Amino acid sequence: MRSRRRQLGGLVAAVAGLPLLTLALRAGDGLPLTDDILLFLAAVVGVALLGGLWPALLAAVGGFLLLNYFFTPPLHTLTIATEGNLVALAVFVVVALAVSWVVDLAGRRTLQAARAGADARTLATVAGSVLRGADPLDALLRQLRDTFALESVTLLERAGPGWRTAAATGSPVASRPGEGETVPADDDLVLVLRGPEITPDARRVVRAFAAQTAVALRQQRLAAAAEGDRVRTALLAAVSHDLRTPLASAKAAVAGLRSPEVAFGEQDRAELLATAEESLDRLTALVANLLDMGRLQAGALGMTPVSVGVEDVVPRALDELGPAGRRVRVRIPDDLAAVHADPGLLDRVLVNVVGNALRYSPPERPPVVTAASHDRQIRLSVIDHGPGIPAADRDRVFQPFQRLGDRDNHTGVGLGLALSRGLTEAMGGTLTPEDTPGGGLTMVIALPKAP
Repeated sequence: MRSRRRQLGGLVAAVAGLPLLTLALRAGDGLPLTDDILLFLAAVVGVALLGGLWPALLAAVGGFLLLNYFFTPPLHTLTIATEGNLVALAVFVVVALAVSWVVDLAGRRTLQAARAGADARTLATVAGSVLRGADPLDALLRQLRDTFALESVTLLERAGPGWRTAAATGSPVASRPGEGETVPADDDLVLVLRGPEITPDARRVVRAFAAQTAVALRQQRLAAAAEGDRVRTALLAAVSHDLRTPLASAKAAVAGLRSPEVAFGEQDRAELLATAEESLDRLTALVANLLDMGRLQAGALGMTPVSVGVEDVVPRALDELGPAGRRVRVRIPDDLAAVHADPGLLDRVLVNVVGNALRYSPPERPPVVTAASHDRQIRLSVIDHGPGIPAADRDRVFQPFQRLGDRDNHTGVGLGLALSRGLTEAMGGTLTPEDTPGGGLTMVIALPKAP
């Protein structure tokens, strides 16, 4: 159906255009009646294209009267003198009405096809958004809001006697059905739309959006449950293997020292005590990483950012790494600005990142720690010349319980880099891997400068 503006334009063209055409033809040299009829028929078709059927019908009737009164003998009367003129005018009316109806029908069909195409494109995008992207539910709600110029879209879920917000975009967010136009998504989910009224033609598309939001919400929850199961499975595997190894070493050392059947010399006793101490230190670090990762994921990690010098934090972290830390070369400028970070968390990040570099660096080429100022950040680079990590696998090393290429029993539960990135981002920084020139991996810790 044409808009009111186009219908009004068609009426104006019929009321004003036909008299102007009459004046133009009367002022001319006097064309044959058949030519006059053809020109009036063209005018009726133009009105039909612009305003639709009803303006075209008005133009057909008006054209018949004007042709009869001004161009059909006897002039200035509605009498038709000859049978031929009567037939010509009758044919004009019939053709004008038929053409108007066909043009209007074609216009309606074209408009319907355009709307159907737009709906199909929208629905295809809606369906595709569920299959693509990290957060299809949020993408669906945003797309629905943008498509219909809404203020907000809220997905409400039934929770006992009331409702709770499952997802929302825009403002203000509805807290219960009735605070906007409500569209059911399934038995327990409804969409509440706040903004312009949804037309009946668009309601079918909105219902498709609603159905897809229910699918996206279920998909999101299944993915979260699967991720939780994956983490729990990995944690159980880590506890059963990686945590058991240092425990077994410590227990074996202590059991040997307590055994009355073996007499150890002072050097042997010292070695067994060192083994027990090293195993317990490794166990302490693993448990600390597990606890910190749990607090980080729960959003309960305490943090107190202060102004701290990199030249103070790096030596402490290397000391924690024991004898291996003394192999690391440090290059920090004397005039380097301080960073805005939590000293304890930064220490944990450095211990994990440098420890990872030590694990993979060849003995003849130990890791190097450098620091430099870059815009409003301090960039700490931990450089190793080990085997490196393929670009396709770099995101995986920051996932908990991922240990690419590890084959020994002393590498931990794969939390070090995941925890380090989480702690760095919690302090407002970034941890990114880069290639080391000549081979290897460089971990860049970027933190804001102290104000």
